[in-house]
Amino acid sequence: MGSVAVGAMVVGTSLLVVFALAMATLEAQVDDSIAQIEASAEPVAQFTIENANNVEGAVVSYTINNGGTNYSAGQVEVNGSTGSFLADLVISGGTVTGLNILDHGSSYLYTSSYFLEVTGPNTGTNLNISATLGNLVYLNLTNDGSTDFSTDLAWLFTDGGSPINLSDGHEGYQPTIIFPGETFQFHYDSGAQSTVTRLAVTIDGQTKAARVL
Repeated sequence: MGSVAVGAMVVGTSLLVVFALAMATLEAQVDDSIAQIEASAEPVAQFTIENANNVEGAVVSYTINNGGTNYSAGQVEVNGSTGSFLADLVISGGTVTGLNILDHGSSYLYTSSYFLEVTGPNTGTNLNISATLGNLVYLNLTNDGSTDFSTDLAWLFTDGGSPINLSDGHEGYQPTIIFPGETFQFHYDSGAQSTVTRLAVTIDGQTKAARVL
C-alpha cells in the first residue's frame, strides 16, 4: 500500500474520531438542555398564610402530681374557671397517666395558679394535675399550588428567632403531607408568656410573611 493511501486512511480515521467526539459533546449538551427545561417546568410551592394569632393565657403543659386511683373515662377542665380548656383522661389501671388535650383554652391569668379537675361524676379519687400557662401561636396555611409538599421541608421563622419545622409542633413531631387545596393548622408554644409580632414560612425556596395578631 502506498504512502498516499496510508495517509488517506489516517486522515479518515482522525475525522471519524473528531466526528464521534463532536457527537458525544452535542448529545451531552442536549441532555443538559432537556434537564434544565424539565427542572424549570416543575411547579413551585404556592401557599397562603390564612391567619396567624397569639393565644395568651393558654394551658401549654401540665404536671400529674398524683394520678389518683379508680378513675374511669372522663374529662378535665381548669378548676373554678369559665375558660374553654378541655382534655380527655388517659387512664391505665384506674390511674390517670396523661391527657389528650382538645382545647388549650385562653385568657387564664398568669398571676394565678391553676389545677385541672374532673368534669362530672367519676369513681376516682385523689387526682392532682397542675397546669402551666403560656402563649400559643396558631397558624393556618393553605396549599394553593398543584403539587403537595411535606411539612418536613417547611420552616417557620418568628421575630428573627430560630427556625421551627412544621412537623414539630406543640403536640410533638408529627410529619404530614399538605395536599393541593388543603389547609394545615400548626401551633406551637412561643415560650414563657411572650407574644409574637411577625412570622414567615419557607417551603421549597418560597417564602411568605404575615403579621401575628
